[in-house]
Amino acid sequence: MKVNTPVKFLAFFLYFSSFLAVLWFSFYLTLDPFKSILFSVSGGVAYLLFGDVAFRALYKVLRGKPYAMMGKIPFKEIYIEPHPYLPYVFKKNFLCQKKHPANYPLNRDKDYWFGQFYTNNMGHLNGIDGAREVVMPKPEGLFRVNCLGASTTANYILEKDDVFSYPLELGKILHKSFPEKNIEVNNFAMGGYTSAELLIQFLLESIDSNPDMIILYHAYNDLAPSLTSDFKSDYSHARKNFGEKYHVFKWASKIPYVPFALPNLLINLLLPQNIRYGILSAISKGSISLDDEFKGLDTYKRNIKNLIHVCQANGIKVVLSTYCHFLYPQIEDDKSHLKYRAGVLGENDVMRELAGEHELPLVDNFNLVPYEEKYFVDSVHFSPHGMQEIAKNISKPIIEHLNSVYN
Repeated sequence: MKVNTPVKFLAFFLYFSSFLAVLWFSFYLTLDPFKSILFSVSGGVAYLLFGDVAFRALYKVLRGKPYAMMGKIPFKEIYIEPHPYLPYVFKKNFLCQKKHPANYPLNRDKDYWFGQFYTNNMGHLNGIDGAREVVMPKPEGLFRVNCLGASTTANYILEKDDVFSYPLELGKILHKSFPEKNIEVNNFAMGGYTSAELLIQFLLESIDSNPDMIILYHAYNDLAPSLTSDFKSDYSHARKNFGEKYHVFKWASKIPYVPFALPNLLINLLLPQNIRYGILSAISKGSISLDDEFKGLDTYKRNIKNLIHVCQANGIKVVLSTYCHFLYPQIEDDKSHLKYRAGVLGENDVMRELAGEHELPLVDNFNLVPYEEKYFVDSVHFSPHGMQEIAKNISKPIIEHLNSVYN
């Protein structure tokens, strides 16, 4: 949810000024110094507790899920850093934040978690522990598949002791299908990236790994820039560099963690203490209008077309996919989600056009993944079942290609 800065300051001021007013009023209820302090402390605690219960109840009614506290991450443990040509990147060979519950609105009874992983030598989560390196130069005889995309590809979910991501599941399928062959599936995705950033990252990083094939599962993140005022095809109207806000996270790390829901939210709106929840706000600018037409579909198509051209010029096979979007009952009438669904459908049409123009395999996951809650944790991110399903679908054109290579 994007909130304008003046509104953030107003909400912050009203809450904490009312808290101070309660302390002041409680203090002057008596002239006895000891009782004044006791009343003031009691009034402050009562205010925090009542506000916490009321806010959590209201939040659950309005958002359809409980409020998840945003834990504080010390500045030295922030695993994201600025980059001169990209809004942000993961630090290389770095331990990410501690294991914590995955607070998604769907399948909450499954007890999903986000695990703690190391990034690898290229600044991505790769392999079962995240730290599996991408060896360069590429070993002889290795067939290397790089999965490109944003959070739907980058996501890792823990269910009990099992680790899931769709590239992990894809690797399992390919290794089972070709047990004697040296096949590697890498996760080169980055949560929050648009097609512009995926293109830049590929040109400056991923291509150096000399992949034999790339899988592109990507949409959605281009829609916010597409609806932001004063549209520019380089997305400079809607994006800024994390370096402009890096110091804010340093300031935020000096503020004590507040274990009450409403102040936790308000503090993190102004001075985010958790990079997972604060990064997109830190790199976004401009105002979004849901009443506008999508102005960036041609830009989205241009970026992916250029990625295809570079791959074809370098002998890299490309597999495209349509994008899944699940309107579960709690959001099926929500204006924002309906607008973004229309945008995803437009982006899927672009993928189909590009696949046809360039004679590329297209995996129609939008229609192949069952439209059931079992496969999703929200409108776009997958449950472990969904990750297995999308991996199964994507594996088919890869297996077909490998059969032609190995036979």
